[in-house]
Amino acid sequence: MPERTYSMETRAAQAEATRERIVRAAVRLHAERGAVATPFAAIARKARVSPQTVYNHFPDLGALIGACTGHVAALAPHVDEGSFRAGVTAADRLRLLARAIYARIEYFAPWLRQGYHDAAKIPELAAVFARSDDEVRRLAVAALAPDRESLPGFTDAAFVLLDYPAWKTLTRGRSTGDAAHLAGEGLADLVPRLTRPLRKAHR
Repeated sequence: MPERTYSMETRAAQAEATRERIVRAAVRLHAERGAVATPFAAIARKARVSPQTVYNHFPDLGALIGACTGHVAALAPHVDEGSFRAGVTAADRLRLLARAIYARIEYFAPWLRQGYHDAAKIPELAAVFARSDDEVRRLAVAALAPDRESLPGFTDAAFVLLDYPAWKTLTRGRSTGDAAHLAGEGLADLVPRLTRPLRKAHR
């Protein structure tokens, strides 16, 4: 019995190592040419496995996309509400949010360059982008608290400044840090125009 258990554990470990090798190969190739233009055969060559092995682990492109996006996201700079809580004012918090999101976009940029086009053909990738967009919008609103709340138009305007196309435009001839500064100042300018003081409940 111990020998069988060891054999099963060994096979499981080998399968996991193969799966990880496939994901790493796919991630590199997707950055170079995009997911749509990367056949499983190319991934198999890069990972040094057979095409059937790739299909055994990932029956379709959607399953592979899920594994790849998870792999890349786990290594990317993290962004959450803690990224901006040190800001004293809403404007300060939005500046900090811009800095954090732009650092994350810079990491994702090799995949985003192709991903925007691929998402139109890969529903699973479109869903990943949609969840990410929703989170950026949520964080922009969260950065206003505890003293401000958004008015109509704020979320959309903030998202435009925090989305990949804005980063791409603002980093032409600039560092990501300088681009984040410009985006942050743009966000700060929205505060007096598209937000209002948060009403405190009367006790």
